[in-house]
Amino acid sequence: MLFRWRRRHERHLAAYRLRLEEEAAVASKALAVRNSYLVPYQRDSAEPEGDLPSEPAPSRAVAAAVRRDERDRAAMLADRARQLSRAGRHIEASAPARAAVRVLGELAEQDPAEHSPALIDALRALAAVLAGGGQFADAVKVADNAALRARRLAALDVHRHRPLLAATLRDLGARLGDAGKSDRALAVLHECVEAYRTLAARSPEEHRAGLADALDEFAGRLAATGLVEDALALFDEAAHLLTLADADVLAQVTTRQANLLARVGRVDEAIERASSAVRLRRARTETGPTPGDDALASALQSFGLLLSGAARHDDAVEALEEAVSLRARRVRADPAIARRPEVAVTYAVYGLVLISAERPADAVPPLAAALGVGTALNLPQVVDMATDALVRAHAAEPVAVRSRWRAATGEDAPAWISGSGTRTAAVPATAAAPVAATTPASAPAPTAPAAPQPRRSGRLTADRLSPDRPRRRPIPSPAARPASDVDV
Repeated sequence: MLFRWRRRHERHLAAYRLRLEEEAAVASKALAVRNSYLVPYQRDSAEPEGDLPSEPAPSRAVAAAVRRDERDRAAMLADRARQLSRAGRHIEASAPARAAVRVLGELAEQDPAEHSPALIDALRALAAVLAGGGQFADAVKVADNAALRARRLAALDVHRHRPLLAATLRDLGARLGDAGKSDRALAVLHECVEAYRTLAARSPEEHRAGLADALDEFAGRLAATGLVEDALALFDEAAHLLTLADADVLAQVTTRQANLLARVGRVDEAIERASSAVRLRRARTETGPTPGDDALASALQSFGLLLSGAARHDDAVEALEEAVSLRARRVRADPAIARRPEVAVTYAVYGLVLISAERPADAVPPLAAALGVGTALNLPQVVDMATDALVRAHAAEPVAVRSRWRAATGEDAPAWISGSGTRTAAVPATAAAPVAATTPASAPAPTAPAAPQPRRSGRLTADRLSPDRPRRRPIPSPAARPASDVDV
């Protein structure tokens, strides 16, 4: 009897000790996370030096398990931030991206060799989120911090960490280009391309797509500085590296190359490249609404603009109609997509193509929808595009345009549509409602837009509106936050 009591007492005592160790580890971790910053710094120089007593084996095991759980959670947060950012929801993506950096920053301080690569990956995700929200200066700071850490790792083990360094340099070059620092962006991207060339020389299949993506980014930045021939040569090199297995990267490279060819007057080659990009995107879509529809819609939008510029108006309208239907299918599957800027852009471009096809009255419903959504989401580029197009449409067919405006919105056409006066009346809520069955049904009610500004006449070109070549005027940034969050 006494023997059984002692065995039971020892089991209870062992379980109690283990629970105490786990609670102490969790409390220590919570205190460390609460006191940590977004970008970790070196340890306090006042920290006592010398050999510390070794932890008991059970305590070390519990601490290792906690660190693994935290690392996995942070990786999931970084992935979630990337998904939200790709969907255009940059403000929502900010919280998980910052949380991932905080957690991994604490872990990297405890074990740099083990957790620094994951921290660099989280910093890259945060930089992309900040850039998507128009916070270009902060994005450069975070990307710079990630590149500095990647360089340190590569200095310790170049063969193991060179791929991470190359990918980090590619992101840094893009962030610098977004911030208008062209000279430094080109220098960083040149280093990135050379790093990928070294990797591809040793493992072509593994690093072929990475090299092509770096060449594509480098070519786009060269084209922005006026080095068109050099950019076209890099686009060609990137396209030759890729196969159908890399369809997404190949379609992106081909679309950007098509836009650049159109800009230098090589329209037939541009249309051929854009058509190839559409075929690649179409091969990746499925029967139901998927994220692949967004990529196909963007490719069709660029293709339609090129066709319109070449006076192939019927083909251009057909391409944009398909793009609009794909956007609508995605919105029906996920109404939140209606708030993404590219949806409003597609409707505005559809209206412009209809005007070029001498169908100004038919352009009114998509332009009214684009105007309403663009106003509600504070997208000045879309608002300017839609109002300018509506003024042009009214100048071509005043009576028909006013009739279609009333049919689409339920209200009389505003005074500014005639090209005179200021636009003071609010766009009716129905202007953001669906165009037939294709405009996003969940578009928010807009507020009063500003008056249309006069513009120089001129044909719309694909490179001005291509979704792969974003306009440089940033969308208003989210609420300000402490500078210490991203200062390095």
